[in-house]
Amino acid sequence: MDSKRHELGSARELFQAQTHLYKHIFNYISCMSLKCAVELGIPDILHNHGVVQDQPITLPELVSALKIQPTKASCIYRLMRLLVHSGFFCVTKKSTTHDEEEAYSLTPSSRLLLKDNSNCLSTFVLAMHDSAFSTPWQSLVGWFREDGHITTPFESAHGLNFWDYGEQNPEFNTLFSQAMASDSQMANLVVKDCKPIFEGLNSLVDVGGGTGSFSRILSEEFPHMKCTVFDLPHVVANSPDHTNNLNFIGGDMFQYIPPADAFLFKLVFHAYGDEDCVKILKKCREAISSKGDNQGEGKVIIVDIVINEKEDEHELTEAKLFFDMLMMVVVTGRERNEKEWQKIFLEAGFNHYKITPLFGLRSLIEADKRDTAISVISSNLSAATYLCSISLTLSSLIGAWLGSSASYNVFESRLIYGDTRAVTMSIKYIALVTCFLLAFSCFVHSASHFVHANYLISTPDSDIPLKYVEKAVIRGGDFWSLGLRALYFALNLILWFFGPIPMFVSSFIMVIFLHCLDTNTTPLHHHRSPTIQTGKKVVVRASGAADRQ
Repeated sequence: MDSKRHELGSARELFQAQTHLYKHIFNYISCMSLKCAVELGIPDILHNHGVVQDQPITLPELVSALKIQPTKASCIYRLMRLLVHSGFFCVTKKSTTHDEEEAYSLTPSSRLLLKDNSNCLSTFVLAMHDSAFSTPWQSLVGWFREDGHITTPFESAHGLNFWDYGEQNPEFNTLFSQAMASDSQMANLVVKDCKPIFEGLNSLVDVGGGTGSFSRILSEEFPHMKCTVFDLPHVVANSPDHTNNLNFIGGDMFQYIPPADAFLFKLVFHAYGDEDCVKILKKCREAISSKGDNQGEGKVIIVDIVINEKEDEHELTEAKLFFDMLMMVVVTGRERNEKEWQKIFLEAGFNHYKITPLFGLRSLIEADKRDTAISVISSNLSAATYLCSISLTLSSLIGAWLGSSASYNVFESRLIYGDTRAVTMSIKYIALVTCFLLAFSCFVHSASHFVHANYLISTPDSDIPLKYVEKAVIRGGDFWSLGLRALYFALNLILWFFGPIPMFVSSFIMVIFLHCLDTNTTPLHHHRSPTIQTGKKVVVRASGAADRQ
């Protein structure tokens, strides 16, 4: 009995495996059926029928609108049945003069295929199923077995790489440009959700921007921002006319990128390998440095795919992996996870990035180069100035309060408020002011040491030992910690005005807090990570330790 159950279970598993295998074997049928529906114009027919008659369309009405032979009506039914099952259309019951019939209507997916939809992706569907894209898949096995001189299956199938093929085939280049433009139309959703990212920018270069669909949306949304579409000469040759804040420039991003406040890359980096991506990002850094009025504070804005298999849903991950395989077959690029993005950013000299997964398959990535030493120095000086202002203001308020007659009515109980003589209150006042001035002095000294460390790091062609940089950073961190402790002690002094009991309780709690903080924090001079190779990394580590203090 057990053996029969085992055989039955094994047979069931085998048939399930067969079903899974067949599903993937015939996956291309779903793709080609969708392409057929787009070429026949079925989404637009369903939409127009719904607008005119305000009801879904039946199969005979669809066959009539398609103007095909009635003998093929059953074939249209089978095509629609598959597309309904795939979620591109939905079916409902419609009452007719004779009986109820099945009728078809649109779904959110098929609405993206309507020609009068501003976010229409019909051209994208047709381009991705063009023979130029499908043929290389037949060369995949041969490409794997080649000696490596041919970089992609696309080149193996067509004899040219993707970019040269587009340049020599204007019809395909037009179709591909239209597909990218249709995909860019959804950028208006990006702009609406992420306005703060673009606000404050005076200039932006859309690198690899094609026909400028994305930049046109940005230029209309931000009239003050000068937008430049930068792409290969044959791509921008037939670009639309320039406007007041939108122009087109042809060139090679590996050789030169026009200077600007920000550089936009929409689905560009996934088409290139890591080495090429680093080269492009370094050109952006050069463009940032060559623009004198922004003092090197430019940034790179990337709209691209970030793979996150652990957190993304299965369908979303599958779509991203499809794109990754497409990049492998057509170009030399790939889709990347966060660690892989981080790697190319750091190699290109961008030490700060932020990934915002907002747009379905795509994420918005901001990358910039932040000089950590300068950031720490600026924050320290700002904190010192702010604390100095606070101390003077607080001292003046306390002095005015003590000088008023009302203050004597407040300090009535010696048990609660302690000694309220004028001499005692003056001592408390002076102690509080001294505490704030000590904090100010410590922050200023901390900033000066970080300035010194930054000077040692940035001195060109110097052989300054790393220990000198470490010494300056450690001293800066020590002064930072001392300044913070002066602020902690100021809280006790403020409570001292109300008597020894509040001060004692506050001091007891503060001692416990500082003890826990010190026992759970590694002293700055104990950091000896073997991965530290440059003074700049020491500064990053020091600033992190200072922030924890």
